[in-house]
Amino acid sequence: MPVLGQELVAANITRFGGGFIKHVNKVMKTAIDRLDIEVTKNISETTYSLKDLAMMDHPYAKRHGTKGKQIHDPYFKVHQRTGKLKSSKKTGVIPATISGGNLKAAAFIEMVAAKAPHAVFVLFGTSKMIPRDFLRGSLDIVKRDVNDILKLGLRDFVFRFR
Repeated sequence: MPVLGQELVAANITRFGGGFIKHVNKVMKTAIDRLDIEVTKNISETTYSLKDLAMMDHPYAKRHGTKGKQIHDPYFKVHQRTGKLKSSKKTGVIPATISGGNLKAAAFIEMVAAKAPHAVFVLFGTSKMIPRDFLRGSLDIVKRDVNDILKLGLRDFVFRFR
């Protein structure tokens, strides 16, 4: 995300150093928490049992097209059975760094395959099942919220030091 007024930002980083980095990490945590809420919502659908899905002619089968039979919106929602997928979700913030005048900050949500080996099949599909990329889909839903969190959180901090 490009930052307007980068000279001011660079001067503030030099002047306040650690405080700015801590604030960037805090803003990243807020942004990833917002995304995490959406991901959790999209992997916690409990509307249908396995028996119900079978009675609906397996709506996630590839034979029904790239989005399957759309039984809910968004199509990539995942029905929770054991809770392993949700418990395999891991979030984090990679501490921000400044190198060569560039600020680098990152956060992530990942699915730990050791806890939920089926996550890869849900995300990428199989030879018979459509892929349901609930990670990318969730990001698309909250992209504007996350951008606002980042933009406003960092802008407000920079303006306080003007």
